[in-house]
Amino acid sequence: MPNLTIYLLRNVVRTPTDALAQKAEHYVIAEGEKQLGDLYVAPRPEKSPAWASLFAEYVDINKLGKVRSTGALLIVRIKGRFFAITFGQGRFILSQDVIEERFGLLVTLNSLESDALRSVDKRTFDAVDQNSRVQVGQTSGAPEFGIDIERDLIKGIVGYPKDAARLGRRLAGTDSLTVSMGVSLTGLKPLLRRYLKAFQSTAYKTHFSWIDQIHQVRKKGHLADTLNGLLIEKLNLARADGGLVDGCWMAVPDVLDWAEIAGFRFSQKTKDGMMMDMHFPGFMESLKEDDVLSIELLKMRSAYAVNDDHHEVQHWSVYKCIHCELDHEERSYLLSGGQWFEVNKSFVKTVDEFFDGLPKYVEPLLEYKHENEGAYNKALVASDPVKWAPMDAKPIAVGGIYDKVEFCDVYGIDKEMLHVKRYGGSNVLGHLFNQGLVSGQLLRDHKDYVKLANKHLPVSHRLQDDTKIPRDVSAFKIIFAIISQSDEPELHIPFFARVALKNVHKQLESIGFTNIMLAKVSCEPGFKKLLKLKPTKNKLRSRRNPSQSAFSMTAKQQSLKPSGLSSYPALTPPDNQTSDPPPPRRHSPHPPDQTRTAAGTRACSRRSR
Repeated sequence: MPNLTIYLLRNVVRTPTDALAQKAEHYVIAEGEKQLGDLYVAPRPEKSPAWASLFAEYVDINKLGKVRSTGALLIVRIKGRFFAITFGQGRFILSQDVIEERFGLLVTLNSLESDALRSVDKRTFDAVDQNSRVQVGQTSGAPEFGIDIERDLIKGIVGYPKDAARLGRRLAGTDSLTVSMGVSLTGLKPLLRRYLKAFQSTAYKTHFSWIDQIHQVRKKGHLADTLNGLLIEKLNLARADGGLVDGCWMAVPDVLDWAEIAGFRFSQKTKDGMMMDMHFPGFMESLKEDDVLSIELLKMRSAYAVNDDHHEVQHWSVYKCIHCELDHEERSYLLSGGQWFEVNKSFVKTVDEFFDGLPKYVEPLLEYKHENEGAYNKALVASDPVKWAPMDAKPIAVGGIYDKVEFCDVYGIDKEMLHVKRYGGSNVLGHLFNQGLVSGQLLRDHKDYVKLANKHLPVSHRLQDDTKIPRDVSAFKIIFAIISQSDEPELHIPFFARVALKNVHKQLESIGFTNIMLAKVSCEPGFKKLLKLKPTKNKLRSRRNPSQSAFSMTAKQQSLKPSGLSSYPALTPPDNQTSDPPPPRRHSPHPPDQTRTAAGTRACSRRSR
């Protein structure tokens, strides 16, 4: 018999037909009066093989033969639970909503010795999320696979069970269980009973308890549907409150070159202008009155990053930009990058305690009201050139795998290595933390790093070139400064960003850094509420009064006055301009000309960031 792929079905399945996703021919499999299971078959029509089209101009493709794939699904009842075994394309017959999550993974872990692993599929939450499969030449324990229990999500495991005669020669577990074992249909029920017993066991907690710290929720499963429903409930409440919501927020999901990004919007219409950042108030404002919030709408609608000319640089589905943290049935769940995760409450508590206890940089930093991070860094240095020295965009060629790195963005006279980044998702902030880690490691261990850094520093800020390796770095302060538009005094970052920061902090401490801090860079209040409109192409008006600019606001924006969020005020022009806006053109549908100012975008505060 070939390898078996086995699923355990959730308790909601009462009859075999409850598990079907499509119509299929039904056959009762029985031996005498004893029913063994229900077989569902979905044959597909014959067709030419995919490669046949390559020869269509030279050969009658009908002469090249036909192929047909057939799917089959066998459903077997064991002790009040149903199992599904798929053959060929049979997985398409099975409804994804009824699959018991992690069944195969737990059966495999409960059936193995702790040193009998052969392959591990994992996802590592780091500066850039990594999906990898690690295989070894011989069975080994978890440490040999380089598993970091705080950063790695285990998606699948392959190993050899202790009782191969009764469980199979090899087990591969994810949501499904794939087993290598010769078995007849009459021997199938006893085998499934053993797998059900293994699934219900807690033996894995002895050696693999860390597997429960975090796991991925099946995207098309019942739990994901429930969590998405809770998300929509929260967003409907936010919609009634001007977009403000606790526990959910929006952030850029990918690392961006912020020098190219001028702002964000939620439509492809350039006339809608742009905002400084993406946030729920802006998204809610973009909805029509008859738009009904749903997961389908969130996946269909996009958030756009645009440049100075209001042209799209990159876009994502709104759903992928949402971060949400919520509790359901005494368990903790996180939405990040379009994927739900279940996280062990004790792990959440450990991470939160670390984050809450992290020292904060208490000296005041310049408020953000600039075009990008680079402009902010320059302004910070200009605000106090005795204290700060510029190091942004001054890469140091150290060679090796790092090639060129930045010492920091701004360096302080008191050995403060300030790394600055605009708020974003876990990947964005993970990238920031990783920059601090790499620079810190090189400062301690790279022979020429100080000499190379001093080439970019003014004499007043140059480092003492201690050639003794490893260097004593205990006097240096590594400060991660995050630009946030939230009005809350404390900084809130996504859970996986907190996990990444905890890991970076641990590594930096292990090499001698004792002053690792977090800082919040607040946005200047007036700057957060500005809306940048696209300049008109009316050249005549530009020649008449090239210095004037004006901002336009919709009636909806003017009327939006949610609790805790100030309304968008009538915006004043720059100091060197008259306070009266230019008169509107009688026949022009376009807004008056607008020149870009230092405060050329708008962003709204949110509670949860």
